[in-house]
Amino acid sequence: MTEPIPGTVVPPPPEPPERTRGRRHTVLAVVLSTVGVLLAVVAGAGFVIHLPYVIISPGSATPLDSSVVQIDGAKTYPHESSVRFLTVQVSTHDPNVWRVVTSWLDPDRAVEDRDTVVGCLSDAQNVAFNTELMDQSQNDAKYVALTRLGYTVPADPVQIRVVEACRGAPAYGKLEVGDQVLAVDGKDVTDVQEVGPLVRAHQPGDDVTVTFDRNGTTRTATVVAGNLRGPKDDPKCVDAHGSTKGTTCLGITSQAFTTYQLPIDVKIDTRLVGGPSAGLAFTLAIIDDLTPGSLTGGKQVAVTGTIAPDGSVGEVGGVEQKAITARTNGVQLMIVPKKEVAAARRGAGNVRVVGVKNVDEALAALHEAGGAEVPPPSTTAARS
Repeated sequence: MTEPIPGTVVPPPPEPPERTRGRRHTVLAVVLSTVGVLLAVVAGAGFVIHLPYVIISPGSATPLDSSVVQIDGAKTYPHESSVRFLTVQVSTHDPNVWRVVTSWLDPDRAVEDRDTVVGCLSDAQNVAFNTELMDQSQNDAKYVALTRLGYTVPADPVQIRVVEACRGAPAYGKLEVGDQVLAVDGKDVTDVQEVGPLVRAHQPGDDVTVTFDRNGTTRTATVVAGNLRGPKDDPKCVDAHGSTKGTTCLGITSQAFTTYQLPIDVKIDTRLVGGPSAGLAFTLAIIDDLTPGSLTGGKQVAVTGTIAPDGSVGEVGGVEQKAITARTNGVQLMIVPKKEVAAARRGAGNVRVVGVKNVDEALAALHEAGGAEVPPPSTTAARS
């Protein structure tokens, strides 16, 4: 290579032809435009594509005061503060991609598979079902509270109703949501626990006769029994296809609904709230109104848990989000089902969490925290 002579100016390299520069600019513009279009498409798709998930967010901590619980026909007592029932907000439609992503990133929210939360119910069916569960939860709470205080409360005959019949299940098309099951193989059923054993007395592939009431008309359907298949923690009832092995099933979910002949008038108005999870809170609020002193001892107490007619407390959903609700509403004590204490403590922060199995354990927890004591029912004269 020839070295430049000192003192001379080296000319710059020649610029590429105009055509080459134009081609480069065109390629760059096309690439950038393509990337921009793809980003716009992806962003737009995130708004229009919906996913089969349910988003659970913290809700409210509502005091069960006289604006919610009204009692006529018996002496009631004022108290310093009211038991609060906890709610969560649950999405009622499949959320779009971006809402799912932001919810995954939010530590206060939970994202659950739709099938896990609502099964195969449509949005409308789910709302209707939760309304029925709220009504039943109130009925059971009234029954448990009054019988706990010594009242005699006659119960009407139990209605066993179909609450889920999924596509692909053996009973699909034969039984529908809302049907009242009257008998299995001609044997009357008066308790939801009686249905399973009668079905399992058959082998998969057998004909099972179900008598039911639909809109006031008694009908009979013959269902070819299926068997359970799939993961142990989430098996599905499917057609047996000639197999006689496995656990026999029909593929329906049934629920018992009961009304009671109450000796006093108890009204509970939760407005648009649905579901059974406030049953224990309702029970305690009614007992509180009908007994001297305050069950809460003046503390802010929040309660969640279903209530059964025998006074047992059942599990509920969204406990961690309910605990967050309790924490952000100044609650000092939170009472939850025994098996859900760990989940509640994840969101409770400094709120004390107590797990209970039944209404008596809940009353004991309140008394230990400074609330008024409720005598056992054996020492209370029966009332009617």
